[in-house]
Amino acid sequence: VSAGMPELMFAQLLWIGCTLQIVQATCTEQTADQPATTECKTNMCNVLIGGTEAANKYCSQCAKAAEAPINGVCKAISSDASGCALKSPNDGTCTQCGNGYFLYKGGCYGTGDTTGQKLCTTAATEGVCTVAATGYFAVPGAAKTDQSVAACGDATTGVTIGGNKKYVGVDGCTKCTKPGEIAEATSLTTAAATCTECTGTKIVKTVTASGKSVTSCIEPAECKDGFFVDTAANPNKCTACTDQHCLTCSAAEANKCSVCAEGYFVGAATGSEGPCVKCDATGSSGFAGVAGCAKCTRPNTSGASGTATCDECEAGKKPSEDKTKCNPCADTNCSFCDEKGACQKCSEGYTLEGGKCTSSSANRSGLSTGAIAGISVAAVVVVGGLVGFLCWWFICRGKA
Repeated sequence: VSAGMPELMFAQLLWIGCTLQIVQATCTEQTADQPATTECKTNMCNVLIGGTEAANKYCSQCAKAAEAPINGVCKAISSDASGCALKSPNDGTCTQCGNGYFLYKGGCYGTGDTTGQKLCTTAATEGVCTVAATGYFAVPGAAKTDQSVAACGDATTGVTIGGNKKYVGVDGCTKCTKPGEIAEATSLTTAAATCTECTGTKIVKTVTASGKSVTSCIEPAECKDGFFVDTAANPNKCTACTDQHCLTCSAAEANKCSVCAEGYFVGAATGSEGPCVKCDATGSSGFAGVAGCAKCTRPNTSGASGTATCDECEAGKKPSEDKTKCNPCADTNCSFCDEKGACQKCSEGYTLEGGKCTSSSANRSGLSTGAIAGISVAAVVVVGGLVGFLCWWFICRGKA
């Protein structure tokens, strides 16, 4: 080992140790009954900004009542530039902030500070964030006494304005746009941000109902039942099939369906994608269904036209035996009826007799239940007597 090497290694280790101490000292909680200046209250180093490591933990409530978190670090509040107004009575938090600052989880953060810039880039209104940083959204209608920025992934706590307007993010979301402002409400109303990008391998799924769109973060394998993974989008997203009756599609086009919902079939050659056609849709050209049909099977065709076969008709009707028509049928136990309403074949467990479906296990003798029971008892008595007589006969003969 050359001279000077031990000293160099020691210096490197010392530098690393000091660096680790600095990293870990971003937020220091009180350890004694009488807290020191700049110490955070016990368990209040709970604000994560820019990551989940110790270096990204900041304070939400200071140990000394006359201090408050400014850019996540506790400091004395007197004529501070942040404009922090201490909560009354003092409890180590701010209730509002001044120009260039905004309220976030008990403290004031500045848009001119590196920590504050991770949350908000512009605070055009006094004490209010107006343009959020990536991963956050500006809370609609917030005043300087409100928290005015929230994380895109905060789907539970969020921010409540005026006691009844709650704004939240989306679970697993890393990029989003802010929700629309909630109109005056008499009860708690929640509005969620619109997610545009998710964490890890998850993708954004958008569901639209009653004119409103709701986003969520899901794994690609969960994108099914009327949705498909749009790989043309960057990042990939889970998009609804254009045809509302389609269960499986490959693109957002009406003729890209491979599996349709019950009551519909794929109007395309076997093995091809196409639009969903209703089972009772009729027409003179192209793919068609059967009038009065409720459930059907896709036609087995290699061409550009074909008629489905009907498996189940609407109430009061049954398919013909070749499944090409739905005919009126009064017998509920019948599977197929002809055009005159006569049953052609009965359901399982029933037998066609005299044009009617009769239970295969039914009593066809015409006798009452009591009569059948009496006959059964008599038969048992006769058989028992016969057995007794035979036993007596053979025993007596054996003795003789």
